[in-house]
Amino acid sequence: MAKKKEKKKEGGGIGELLAYAGNRKFLTYLGMGLSAVSQLLSFGPYVCIWFVARDLIAAAPNWSEATDIAVYGWWAVGFALASIVVYFAGLMCTHLAAFRCASNIRKATSEHLLKLPLGYFDAHATGELRRIVDGCAASTETLLAHMLPDISGAAAMVTGLLVLLFAFDWRLGAACLISVVISIGAMATMMGGKGGEFMKAYMGALVRMNKTGTEYVRGIPVVKVFQQTVHSFKAFHDAIVDYARMAQDYAGTFCRAPQVRTSRL
Repeated sequence: MAKKKEKKKEGGGIGELLAYAGNRKFLTYLGMGLSAVSQLLSFGPYVCIWFVARDLIAAAPNWSEATDIAVYGWWAVGFALASIVVYFAGLMCTHLAAFRCASNIRKATSEHLLKLPLGYFDAHATGELRRIVDGCAASTETLLAHMLPDISGAAAMVTGLLVLLFAFDWRLGAACLISVVISIGAMATMMGGKGGEFMKAYMGALVRMNKTGTEYVRGIPVVKVFQQTVHSFKAFHDAIVDYARMAQDYAGTFCRAPQVRTSRL
């Protein structure tokens, strides 16, 4: 057991998180691979359209000589359907692993809480603990089941698109490569540096809002008895205002310029 825990700590990041998936860990990697294959298959219909356009231009104005257009059309349909089926299979794999991971995280966290001294619960609000046990475990589902396969699919899409463009015309490939580099730089400015520090503060504000909200709802009977509705609501109200201000600042300060640059590309 000690060696196993050491391995988890050494893995860190995604590796440590996937360790909770147990024997379903491989499904995450399988789902990521299927997502990448799905994106590559999605290029098939566009390649078929290019072949159709090429044959039509070569046969003009004798359009009847372009006899392979129907074949290209069926190939396009086949590629589109295959892309959808493979992507669905990939999401099924990642969701099965994500659900197992979230379940094991909740179990491990609950077992750990049972071993803590009572003083720990006096220093930590129940709303904060509830968010850690339930909310944080649930948030791993978005990462493992959606973000990881989407990231692998996006990487495959960019790579496959650049390969196709360079194969058709190297100038098109070079132009698109420049736009990709600018987009990555814009996203890096949004997620790194001050943006990363701001995200920590943003998540702290979210924790405070969830904590005060849970405490307020659970304390409503006591609040009514002692007629302290306004005073008890103030902490919840301040937490909501603080979270809203940080969300607006993040969208306006750190995201506006990079998003505008990326969208224009």
